[in-house]
Amino acid sequence: MATLKYNLNQFGGAVIDPLQLPDLPDDFAEQLAETILILKKNNINVLWLSMPIEKSSLIHTAVKAGFIYHHADKSYLELTLTLIEGSYIPPYATHYIGAGGVVLDDDQNLLVIVEKFRGLYKRHYKLPGGTLREGEHISDAVCREVLEETGIRTEFQFLSCMRHWHGYRYGKSDIYFVCRLKPLTHDITIETAEIEEALWVPVNEYLASSETHPFNKRIVESALHGKGIRMEEIDGYGTKETHEMLFSS
Repeated sequence: MATLKYNLNQFGGAVIDPLQLPDLPDDFAEQLAETILILKKNNINVLWLSMPIEKSSLIHTAVKAGFIYHHADKSYLELTLTLIEGSYIPPYATHYIGAGGVVLDDDQNLLVIVEKFRGLYKRHYKLPGGTLREGEHISDAVCREVLEETGIRTEFQFLSCMRHWHGYRYGKSDIYFVCRLKPLTHDITIETAEIEEALWVPVNEYLASSETHPFNKRIVESALHGKGIRMEEIDGYGTKETHEMLFSS
């Protein structure tokens, strides 16, 4: 009887080749059962299955065989089957990563925005910024977000502080980096789909205002008065594409 093609990973598991999955559930069920028997005889810890969305008709068969969901992306569903009880299964990502920019011009004016979609929160001025894209570095992301939201081009100067928050969107945790940025332009052009308003305000007025959230006051103060953590490139360690240049105080 035919078995499913697979490769072994560093955790003592077997990873099924998604490109070799059969089209019919009955064929898949037969090959999967035979594969599981062989892997158990060979003391393989876990069987991993990346199910492409075009093969989603096979998911029911996999679940019936004992697979559970591990994570999903827009193009596939990852499932695992523990073959030896207690085997280690690396967890999937549990955090959002975001970055906000403290953009201060030479006259000590601070760039702030008002978001259009605020949920239950009242209208208030905050820093421009947003979520990192897949494969994007913090320094690149914060400059991109500021440009998209306000039309202001900036230059990354240093990382000022960070916040770790639990219970964010979909119950995930959130890590938010605050970066000091130097503006390279001054004329504002807001991104109207998500931003209601953007403007320059004297930073001392922003910090003194009772309308400014204490969290926003604190992170702006950190960027104003702290020395920050700057970037340093280490020779021979990764590449600019795969590694953010390391931060060094």
